[in-house]
Amino acid sequence: MRKFFLFSCVAIFSHSAYAQTTNPTPYCVATFDDAQGFPVDDHINSVVFGGLSSTSNAQYQAPHYVFYNNLAVKDFIKDSTYNLSLSFKVSGGCGYGVWIDYNRNNTFEANEKVAGTTGTEMLNLGNNTMVNKTVKIPSTAATGNTRMRVRIVEDDNHNMTNTSQLPCNASNSDEDVMDWGETEDYTINIKAKQTPSAINDANHTTAFTVAPNPGNGLFKISSESSFADVISVYNLMGKLILQVHPKSNQSTIDLSNQPKGIYILKLGSNSQEVTQKIIIQ
Repeated sequence: MRKFFLFSCVAIFSHSAYAQTTNPTPYCVATFDDAQGFPVDDHINSVVFGGLSSTSNAQYQAPHYVFYNNLAVKDFIKDSTYNLSLSFKVSGGCGYGVWIDYNRNNTFEANEKVAGTTGTEMLNLGNNTMVNKTVKIPSTAATGNTRMRVRIVEDDNHNMTNTSQLPCNASNSDEDVMDWGETEDYTINIKAKQTPSAINDANHTTAFTVAPNPGNGLFKISSESSFADVISVYNLMGKLILQVHPKSNQSTIDLSNQPKGIYILKLGSNSQEVTQKIIIQ
């Protein structure tokens, strides 16, 4: 049984900026029971992962689980590596974990833990304990929308066994070891790595990629060499809306001021030209 307590005033943030749900279905329950009626403020301040960014700076209302189900779903490409930055408020002996359901079977399996403490490892106490990791999306991941879970857990036994870093509650008992903390769920979209297109001229064949596609209007065009003399973008009515002359094999075009929809990207080299659809979403 818990022998001492670390308390602070718990400011409950309304999170009204987001729609959300406290129902994890079809995933496992990951709530906290505030054993013995003592609320302890261990919580997730912020989660930044690739293009995903969420900040609350407060503990979600009891039982301290929330699924942010209306944030814009960000794309993550298989075989690509992304920065993961987390901030926690740590009031006691806490561990953390991050899981991504790569095979989309509605279960967070042990090999789907992409970051977190292990064994007797603990987070540093403080109001803004930072964790920075890199996460590579495996080539074996299933494509499509999938769940990501972030947890901070204070261990009631103060021994930080692996039980305290599970993605789900250890049991349904009010005496469960996982009494204090917070859990946040998110949806991310895993996409296949794009197969490079190619452009040919009399002297060489050059592969290029356009990413992200679909995107929010900023598209990065990369090639094996500086092959494109001109990059042109047309709407579906055939109107030229952008034309640039790249100076290197990596260029960024900005279509963020254009309406959402499908556009035609043309890249030219000498008398050769390649065409690809790009999507602003």
